[in-house]
Amino acid sequence: MRAAIERPTTGLVRWRLPFVLLVSVMIAYFDRLNLSTVLPYIARDYHWSTAQTGSYGGTLFTIFFLGYGIANIFFSPLGERFGVKKSLMTAILFFSVFTVLTAPLSYTLATFIAVRFLLGLGEGIHFPMMNTLIKPWFPLRERSRANGIWVSGVFFGTVLAPLIIIPVTDAFGWRGMFYILGALSLCVTIPLIWFFVYNTPAEHPTISKEEQLSIAEGLEQDEPVTDSRLGPVLRKKEFWIALLAGIFNNFCSYGLILWLPTFFTEGRGLPFNDLAFTTSLPYAIGILGVAFMSWLGDKTQKRVVLAGVGFLLAGVFTYFTATAPTIPLIVVLLSIAVFFATSYSAQEFAIVQRILPRQSVATGAGLYNGLTTMIGGGLSSAIVGTVIALTHSYTAGLLTIVVFALLAGSTTLVLGIFLRY
Repeated sequence: MRAAIERPTTGLVRWRLPFVLLVSVMIAYFDRLNLSTVLPYIARDYHWSTAQTGSYGGTLFTIFFLGYGIANIFFSPLGERFGVKKSLMTAILFFSVFTVLTAPLSYTLATFIAVRFLLGLGEGIHFPMMNTLIKPWFPLRERSRANGIWVSGVFFGTVLAPLIIIPVTDAFGWRGMFYILGALSLCVTIPLIWFFVYNTPAEHPTISKEEQLSIAEGLEQDEPVTDSRLGPVLRKKEFWIALLAGIFNNFCSYGLILWLPTFFTEGRGLPFNDLAFTTSLPYAIGILGVAFMSWLGDKTQKRVVLAGVGFLLAGVFTYFTATAPTIPLIVVLLSIAVFFATSYSAQEFAIVQRILPRQSVATGAGLYNGLTTMIGGGLSSAIVGTVIALTHSYTAGLLTIVVFALLAGSTTLVLGIFLRY
């Protein structure tokens, strides 16, 4: 691969794309996080014990990741052939419908599990399609910022989810909340994708020739196109190291996101109505972290090292979070941990896009995102839930995340030996 040509890219049309994708990710995360936010409500309605909450909650979280991973791996190549924009809209339609169907299908554990699996299938190709969109739209020197914008939708979604979901749940019940969030995705995200997303710069009706040319000059030159989209990916050792780091990252990220509300309410006795502010503040700091770390990644061109060091520091502060004696101190320490963890979040997909050949972005990103989420997210749900069930301690569950944070940082630094980016 050749390096990007280092000269300013003219025009600003391309920068609309990641902001539209940000909104898409944010609303998708409402659908993804609604269960973790209202799990204390559900547990109380069904009179689950701490052990049952850990076991049943872990199953509901894990089955989502199973469906999500399967869709990433097997549907992403189909999405690439069908067309990125059409595939993205189809995915949004399906996971919106399955969010709505969660309400009537949550009366038995079996149907609840089934609809969570279908929701995972629906969301599966969301991230791979966005990776496929970003690579031809942004030169190498802008990738961290472009990816940082849409990845920050994860943090916006995590911040806003409790602020929206908890009042809606108080007003309409937790089943009514599923209806409302599904409708939000249908009415907001699909029109945005329809009107503002184009597969490549050449398809955009108003972009200038100068901007198209300057984007093209800043892209890496990939390997020649072959009949196999997967072969060029599987031959890269950098891909496998990045995959392992991504698994450890997802263990930590989803372990915190999914279990933090229950850790505060059940583990530390925080009133449910105070949950919104407490869980939102660390991820609000995360938004600032993504903005700063993505700028720093593009500025220094040391994305891999920055991501690795940041995750090691995140692991240290997660340990202090788990053992802190008071809720205010927990929030402060967790905010610091999330800030350092964004050094990885801001660089992750820029690194993946750098590794993947252009003709294999959707297939490779689907394999990467599917395996990292299914294994990392699924294991975090199951392992943290099992630790809670066995120890009857939410603190013990949180401490398991520390080990995987240190593994994520160390593996990313190993990747830096092979990938200078």
